Amino acid sequence: METVTRSVADRPETLFPVDLIRARARAAGHQEALVDERESLTYAALIDRVDALAGRLRAAGAEPQHPVAVLLERSADTVIAMLAALTAGVAYCPLDVTAPDARTAAMVARLGCRVAVADPAGAQRLPTGVTVVDPAGPPEAFQPTPVDPDALAYVMHTSGSTGVPKAVGMPHRGLSRLISWQLAGGETGLRTLQFTATSFDVTFQEVLSTLAGGGCLVVASEHVRRGPAALLDAIVRHRIQRLFLPYVALQLLAVEAGRRGVTPDSLRCVVTAGERLIVTPAIRDLFAAMPHCRLDNHYGPTEAHLVTSLTLPSDPTGWPEIPGIGTPVGGVVCRVLDGQLHDLSDGGVGELYVGGTGLAQGYLGDPAQTSERFIASPFDAGERLYRTGDLVRVAADGQYEFLGRADEQLKVRGFRVEPGEVEQALLHHPQIDAATVDLREVAEGVSVLVGYVQSHGAVTHRDITEHLRGLLPAYMVPARYVHVAALPRTATGKVDRRALAELELPAAPENTPVADTASLTDTITDIWARVLGHDEFAGDDDFFDVGGDSLLATWVVAELGQLLGRPVDLSLLLDYTTVDELADALGSTSAPRPRHQSSQVITLRPGPSGRGVYFVHPLGGELLGYRELAHASTAPARLLGIGWTGDPPEFGSTLTEIARTHVEQLRTVEPDGPYWLAGWSFGGVLAYEMAQQLRATGAGVEFLGLFDANPVIDPITGLPMAETPFLHMLDTVAARLDDPATTDAELVELTSGPTWLQLMGAPITAKASSAYLRKVLDTARACMNAAMRYEPRPYPGPVHLFDAAGAEPELRATLTAAMRHLCTGPLTVIPITGEHSTFIRGENVAEAAARLDAALERVGAEGSTQHGS
Repeated sequence: METVTRSVADRPETLFPVDLIRARARAAGHQEALVDERESLTYAALIDRVDALAGRLRAAGAEPQHPVAVLLERSADTVIAMLAALTAGVAYCPLDVTAPDARTAAMVARLGCRVAVADPAGAQRLPTGVTVVDPAGPPEAFQPTPVDPDALAYVMHTSGSTGVPKAVGMPHRGLSRLISWQLAGGETGLRTLQFTATSFDVTFQEVLSTLAGGGCLVVASEHVRRGPAALLDAIVRHRIQRLFLPYVALQLLAVEAGRRGVTPDSLRCVVTAGERLIVTPAIRDLFAAMPHCRLDNHYGPTEAHLVTSLTLPSDPTGWPEIPGIGTPVGGVVCRVLDGQLHDLSDGGVGELYVGGTGLAQGYLGDPAQTSERFIASPFDAGERLYRTGDLVRVAADGQYEFLGRADEQLKVRGFRVEPGEVEQALLHHPQIDAATVDLREVAEGVSVLVGYVQSHGAVTHRDITEHLRGLLPAYMVPARYVHVAALPRTATGKVDRRALAELELPAAPENTPVADTASLTDTITDIWARVLGHDEFAGDDDFFDVGGDSLLATWVVAELGQLLGRPVDLSLLLDYTTVDELADALGSTSAPRPRHQSSQVITLRPGPSGRGVYFVHPLGGELLGYRELAHASTAPARLLGIGWTGDPPEFGSTLTEIARTHVEQLRTVEPDGPYWLAGWSFGGVLAYEMAQQLRATGAGVEFLGLFDANPVIDPITGLPMAETPFLHMLDTVAARLDDPATTDAELVELTSGPTWLQLMGAPITAKASSAYLRKVLDTARACMNAAMRYEPRPYPGPVHLFDAAGAEPELRATLTAAMRHLCTGPLTVIPITGEHSTFIRGENVAEAAARLDAALERVGAEGSTQHGS
């Protein structure tokens, strides 16, 4: 059954906000209405000023549906200009006074503005041909006339993906429904600070709901807007009762209040909008000190203004750290839809579409973008829906939860990272006042998560990292931190991400040649500092515990190989994970450890010597893909890896031959068994054949764990193994690698697609040496060729199939059916959240490790009973 969320106030509005303000002037004209640094106006004086400017606009040729540009510094005049435009029935279009002149001129030209309101300084910045009306000019007779509800009320600009701002046109009907809802939903007559920028649509709520409700509007200066100390002082001095401000400004205000021990107890209502709200300890403490003050969380894009609202409960101790965005406000229809516009309002995650009386007309002068974002509703004939691009979910209580942007989610090594969760964890650090996170490219093809922090007192990379490691999975911990005196903000008060992206990342020492083995420690330290973006590690710190990951490990060994003039295996960073160990291994005149040139066993995670679980390598021969799973596991066993080193297997080798090589090495390390084997993808197929060979010799195999591995059907494409396209893809990449004309960027692009990532786990990086890449590719090609020609025999022993539950249900059923046919012994199917390449890593690794541990515990208990050991 289709579920639609509608608000209770869907009736047409009859009174416009300016009519309500005019009525207030008639009823209580002596009451204080508007205050700035220079003057204080009563309602009667305000309406006189508004009518005078409205008359001058009409005399200058301003007409309905035509935008009137307003370029003024913050003052009472900016409020009067808004009201005058609405009174005259023309479209109010505020411009950012801090914008470059060329941008301002271009926006005015695109809108076709013929009339503007500006002081003499602003008039010089406007293009020729625009009639400029001075807000302080002589009075002009004006007689109010009826306003068409469907005519434009205002035009607001929002950033465009092409770099050209989009002009959003809102009709009077949409503005009227918003203010009617605001007046009905809370206490009126409050003294309100006009804090938001005039180019931010929340200004209409501040101005119109205050004045239409009989309150007093206090215009905050730019000085007050830019500093939390000045803002706190202004709230206290002016006895402000209501405040609208973005989340970052609220957080900094709360920090300032707590630090100074000042409670702005005049506040009775705070509304935050524009950014995701995070309830930090400072915000919780602020509202705990003001039990009479309510906190509202508003959500809405410029194209629909206000869409949903949530009033948090009176007791802040029970507030969630990331609150929902509430339920739809008056006149709004919300729908949660999938990519085929099917309804997901039963709790599924989908994109939010908005309809109702609150929609803008569209993007002025841009019918293509308008038709793309404002679509015909497939549910209600003649109605439109705005596609927000925001992912939401409807909770069981009907509240909407905001989950991020559909088109701008951060992906770290293939895993989705919700910035709000990382920022929330950062703000739990006692010295961090404000923070945000984003992705930055630190080398071609290598992007890492970067935290931008505003703190009081010194706080080091190590301090922050150790703090976060107790709160977040490893892949969500930033690899870099940039310290800022204050987070840069846009004119609307939101975090300015473009400005952050231009900040330099922490510098590290330049690369220097290695003179002799004695300087290896310093050289490795320098490389780690450059790759990790900090030097806050000791010689005995594990690379992966101080911000390293498999992608950055590739960078490290590539630079070491270039400096030493000889290949350095990536697997070396699994054996020797500290600076000291790595320097000893690389500087030794003999081999750092006796190794086979084809198969090697290494420890992924130490444990009791009596039992070991062996994870067999996937296609490329490397084992780094298992590291997260091994470290998340708490099973009482030693977790080891069986990898491929040295020269790749000869192309044409059978899977049986490759497995036999590993079996020989395995029995050298552990001669008798019983054996516990596991493997992901191709590694699982290899483990399957190794188990066959071990059983054929009479050895026991108590555990065989296949992680989305299938010897018959490929778990990525669902095709029979012999028909998979992967060998051709690997051959293509190998040929491009051999072509001198191929650039690093082309290799990165070629190996960044979803199929490659599912198969190999990570793209090729520009820092990886060609020798290393050739070895990995040739190993993968040989293994893929062997898998395509493998003819598995039925397996009589027990098998645990760890199933990627994120795959399509039909594919999962096919894979399971193939394994049930192949496994004649007990088959246990264990689902794990995620897809083929992600379900044993990142956000899913805790679940995967718990499922693995439970399976090992069951097998261990059975083995103890059967074997008495």
